[in-house]
Amino acid sequence: MYKEIINIQSGNIATYKRLKVTDDIIYFSHANGFCGQVYKSLLNQIDKDYEVITYDMRGHGDTNLVADHSKLKSWYTFRDDLAHLIQDHKKPVTLSGHSMGGTASLLLALSNPKLVKKLILIDPVILPLRYIISYKFLQLINLAHLASPLSKNALIRRNIWDNENEALNYFSGKSLFKNINSEIITDYVKHCLKKNDNHQYTLKCDPRWESACFKLTSHEVWFDLKKIDLPIKIILTPNSVVCNETSQKRIKKLNPQTEICFIKDTSHMLPLERTEEVAKEINNFLT
Repeated sequence: MYKEIINIQSGNIATYKRLKVTDDIIYFSHANGFCGQVYKSLLNQIDKDYEVITYDMRGHGDTNLVADHSKLKSWYTFRDDLAHLIQDHKKPVTLSGHSMGGTASLLLALSNPKLVKKLILIDPVILPLRYIISYKFLQLINLAHLASPLSKNALIRRNIWDNENEALNYFSGKSLFKNINSEIITDYVKHCLKKNDNHQYTLKCDPRWESACFKLTSHEVWFDLKKIDLPIKIILTPNSVVCNETSQKRIKKLNPQTEICFIKDTSHMLPLERTEEVAKEINNFLT
């Protein structure tokens, strides 16, 4: 994919494009702790009539926007960054994303639907209202970490390797990557790690930033969801934790035209585990 650095007021966003002379554009936003190019295997299978653009979200990959973990208050920050990327296009674009990236795409569509043609969300973080209320209460009393063990785990994750092979072996043995092929894990090591001054490899996404992102999952979408009139497709893993059955039923009630499908025998990492099947669902929706 062709790399292009986009300058916005507060810094630069690294974007990656599969070039095509067309007004039909898809923007893909990645999950927390990852970066855009990890999804190349999926994105290269999307309908060739579309220009596909992914990017490194704030605090990830090669994007150098300010990422102070102590000042991150919500995922609206990612929504606004995405808005900067797409606002100058002549026509509305299709937004897609995985996990946090899917939620950021949805938040943008809810706040500015005129920018968006379609939404394709892959296991997005859309939590039931009762969870959001409980989570906001925990935030008020400074106990939000109790509702997000992933936030705590991010702070203690390993963050230094002597070389790329050591990193590759390490991630290949992690349960998160157990159903992901070696080519994609190699892309993760290549694009999500960097060499430091001691010639060792560390994560481009500061674990403190990743942790802060995991703490901020309580975004309220329910009051606006029924107001937007956009084609929406949600691709889920069965028994999704981040968009569970309660959320699915409420989504269908508020926005009946939303299409929900499942990719069986997958985890939350389904767009990296089953690239062909997920791409097929995306392409079916595009046409």
